[in-house]
Amino acid sequence: MKLIERLKQIFTPKKKNRFSAPGVETGRVTFRFDEREKRQHRTLLKKLNHYWTAGGSHRSQPYHAEKKSTILRKVLLVCCLLSALVLFQQKGGIGLFSILLQDIDYFRLTAVEIEGCRNSTPDEIRKASGITISSSMFSVDEELVSRKVKMQSLWIDRVSVTRRWPDTVVLKVEEYEPYALIAVGDSAAAALYYLDRHGNRFIKTDYGMDLDYPVITGLEHETDPVRMVQHLRAPLDLLKLVGSNNPNLPIQSISEVHVGDEDGMILYLVEHPFPIFFGDGEIRQKYYRLRKVLEMLYKPKKTGMDIGGVAYIKMDYLQDKVIVGYSES
Repeated sequence: MKLIERLKQIFTPKKKNRFSAPGVETGRVTFRFDEREKRQHRTLLKKLNHYWTAGGSHRSQPYHAEKKSTILRKVLLVCCLLSALVLFQQKGGIGLFSILLQDIDYFRLTAVEIEGCRNSTPDEIRKASGITISSSMFSVDEELVSRKVKMQSLWIDRVSVTRRWPDTVVLKVEEYEPYALIAVGDSAAAALYYLDRHGNRFIKTDYGMDLDYPVITGLEHETDPVRMVQHLRAPLDLLKLVGSNNPNLPIQSISEVHVGDEDGMILYLVEHPFPIFFGDGEIRQKYYRLRKVLEMLYKPKKTGMDIGGVAYIKMDYLQDKVIVGYSES
């Protein structure tokens, strides 16, 4: 507003007195040309001219030059961020950051929750983990906790550690599931160990434990883990098939599966003492044939075959042939 008023004062023509002249007094006031106003007028015009000239040249800059400048600034920013990230990682990264946070009371542990226990107990798992209340959430090492728990509790197959921020750690355990028993040691005093469906031996049985599982024998002195896995493949495949619980051959009817070098695999039933020679190979075909044979033996009135007099069954007698041997009595 001051600038506008000033311009009005400069450019508004002054009224001339017809009785006055330069240097002439008209009574009380002397009118003269003010050289200072002329200089200010010229200076103001120069400033306005410079302003409009600079503004016009700024607007006339090409668009692609501005775009190129913007792209260069973005590239420079990205390079700086990447450099800072690399430097941060080299100096310790997240680990260094977590160390700085360990002393903050807000992240102190107040609870350790245990999930998934069936045969083990939460107190046992909590103690084996080594995690203490009031320790920092950032000090919990997942791999170390998992290793400690699996060493102390032989029931545990896997352990997952989850942080529930800001003050709780959850240990979810997955236990081995007994699938069979395996005899280990001298034949006369062999110890029985639980075996899962993948062939992992995980805990020695003791008094009061559930022993109602098929027992795999013949591998008491095998110490090579690779050969042990190879020997266990056939009996485990057979037990998986028996797990379908056909009424003529349910899993509860299997007493023992013997793995031998000469006769191959031999199957024993709970209620009948005779051996069933499976031999080697063709486990699935032999399993379905055995079901049909037992179906016939369990119906003596229709077939004339009594399972009580059977001495043995050979599933590998001939190709596609099964022989049922009876005792002389």
